[in-house]
Amino acid sequence: MAHEDGLLRELTTLRRGWGLEAERLRSRLGPLVSGWCEIHRTTSDRDARRVLRAAISAAIVDFPPDDRLAVNVALGIAAGTQHARLRDRIGILADRLQVSERTARRRIDRAFTRLAAEIQAAGSQPGDGEPDPDRGWFVQRLKALMRLDTAEPELIEERVIVATQDGLRRISAQFTVPRTDDGLDGERNVAADAQHGVRIVDRSREGQRHFRWLLDLPRPLSRGDSHTFSLVLRVRDGRPIRPSYTFVPLVTCESFEVRVRFDPDRPPRSVWRLDRVAPSVLTDPPQPGAPLDLDGAGEVAQDFAAPQLGYAYGLRWLPD
Repeated sequence: MAHEDGLLRELTTLRRGWGLEAERLRSRLGPLVSGWCEIHRTTSDRDARRVLRAAISAAIVDFPPDDRLAVNVALGIAAGTQHARLRDRIGILADRLQVSERTARRRIDRAFTRLAAEIQAAGSQPGDGEPDPDRGWFVQRLKALMRLDTAEPELIEERVIVATQDGLRRISAQFTVPRTDDGLDGERNVAADAQHGVRIVDRSREGQRHFRWLLDLPRPLSRGDSHTFSLVLRVRDGRPIRPSYTFVPLVTCESFEVRVRFDPDRPPRSVWRLDRVAPSVLTDPPQPGAPLDLDGAGEVAQDFAAPQLGYAYGLRWLPD
């Protein structure tokens, strides 16, 4: 019931002012409505408006005609209701239903209460079979630290995820050891440990270089809940790695930060940023970009806002 109350509050806020026609619509969406429609911080207002209209239309399809009209008028979806004030739209609804404005407002309140209950019920229905651990969540923030000053290459990844469905219990993590620049390849060995926030329940590999882990969360997450966890990955085969670290988002990621800590006895000749690079380009001979300076700790860090799905982001360097 608390979740349903939260949805009703967010939906009620959404109908104020211009409704769905409001400027900066995305910033007005609460986490529960955003999670319901899988609208993220990187979604444009235009796309958010389109997705909301479609989701709301689907949710109210079985409502009585007066309730459907109340929702569409209150949010400014119905034709001729794009007004700057909710009060004006209430007057339009009163005229169309031939009732008082006070009664029209009550109709809107009733319809929105039902809409919140409908969304809640849809999110609580069990799916067929096991839930897909690759769906039902997105990454709000990824912080990656790659350490090259250790006996073996070590990667620490901390993720903040947000559930977009109720009852999220299991997610996945994936990692690929890139082909080395010399073209030699073979079976790689990567070990994963959970630092905090998850428990590794299954490990698998595809081919020689791609690894996947299933992670159980400490408690089920409701739609809109966030959770932080950290994994440590170590390349254990003793063979060289490609002098780069890149992240290719497979689910929506709102922000990404990478930091590489180099061995002080073997600093790189040059380090540069990789920003929205096609993954296929990563196997080409390196083309150094603007050089980045190491700080006093022998580290280089870069931030990326709203990395796009399917593109690579990170750092590359020339070994000394």
